[in-house]
Amino acid sequence: MAAVKGKPRRRDSFDRERPNMSNETPLRMLVFGSSSRDQISLTHSVLGPNVFTADDVNISATKKSSGVVQERNITLVNAPNLQDNHLADSVLHKELRKAVCFSCPGPHAVVIVLDPFHLTSDTTNMLKPVVHYFGDRVLKHTLIVVFHERGLTTLSIEDEVKKNKSFRELAEKCGQNYLFFNEEVNRTEGSQTQALFAKIDEMVSERGMYSNVEFKDAEKRIQKEEHFIRKSKEKEITETLKVLKNEHSGEALASEIQKYDKKVQLECREKAELAVADKLGFTVRVVDYAVAVGKGALAGALLGFAIGFEGMAVGAAIGAALGGVLGGAASAAWSYISNSFPNAHKVIA
Repeated sequence: MAAVKGKPRRRDSFDRERPNMSNETPLRMLVFGSSSRDQISLTHSVLGPNVFTADDVNISATKKSSGVVQERNITLVNAPNLQDNHLADSVLHKELRKAVCFSCPGPHAVVIVLDPFHLTSDTTNMLKPVVHYFGDRVLKHTLIVVFHERGLTTLSIEDEVKKNKSFRELAEKCGQNYLFFNEEVNRTEGSQTQALFAKIDEMVSERGMYSNVEFKDAEKRIQKEEHFIRKSKEKEITETLKVLKNEHSGEALASEIQKYDKKVQLECREKAELAVADKLGFTVRVVDYAVAVGKGALAGALLGFAIGFEGMAVGAAIGAALGGVLGGAASAAWSYISNSFPNAHKVIA
C-alpha cells in the first residue's frame, strides 16, 4: 500500500483485536461515495428500498440504517457525500461526529462507493477528507466498492476500470481492497451482497475493526449516556413488564420480554448516540483533559478566552503545561493542546 505522506495525526491508532467473524457477527459499515446516488443505490441493494425515499437524492446529513440481511445484523452509516456538498466546516464536523457515534465502537469497514463510468483525475481526492478526519491508518480498513446497475458484464467493466489511472492509485492507497458490485445481478441472486460481507469479514480477520482515540472516547460516553437514559425509563419499563406478565406466560412471556428488552436497548442506544454526538467537541474535551493535567488547561483556556480564540489556545497551552508538570502529564497535555489547536505553537512563537 502506498504510504500516506505527512505527519501522523493523533487519530491514527486502531483496534488490533481481531474478532472471530461469523454469520452471527453484526457488520458496521461507514459509507462515503463519489456521489450521493451511489451511496443510496448501494444502501438500497444491501438493506432494501425503504431506507431512502424517492425524494432523497443528496446525502448532506449522516444517516444510520440497520436491518437483518442474510441472517446477519447489518448497519450502514452513510456520511455526507463530500463531493456533492459544500458544507460549512461547523456542519461537516457535526455530521462526522454523528458518523463516529453511529458506527461506534468502530466500523468493520469504511466503504468508498465509486461509479465506474465517472472516474476522473479528482477521484483520488475523495480520500483526503476521510484521512484528514479519521487518520491515515483508516486506509487499511477501507474497501472500494465499484457499484454499477447497467446490464453489462462485470468482467468487461473491470477491464476498463483497472485501466483507469485514478482507480489504480486509489486501489493502491487502500491496499488493493476493492470489489465490483453488480446491482442487477444482486437483485435476483443476492450474490453481490454476500460477496461484500465476505470481503469485509476477510479484512476484519486480517486487521480487526477500525477504531481510534475518538471512537473509543465516544463509545465510553455513549455507554454512560445509555445507562443514564435507561435509568430514567425504569418506571416505564417496570409498568410495561407488569402488563406483559398479565397478558402472557411461559415461553410466550419470555419471548415478549426479550423483544421488549431489545426494543428498549435499541432506543436507549440511539438516543445516547445522538446525545453524545452533540456533546463531542472542544468544550467536553477541555474539561476531560483538564482533569488529567491538573485542571491547568481549563484554567488557562478560560483566562485566555478574554482575548479571543487564539488567546484561548495560548492560555490553554500554558495552563496545560503548568498543570501537566504538577500532575506528571506535561507531554499528554501538550499533545492534546497541539492537536486541538494546530496553530497554537505559531501564536506562542
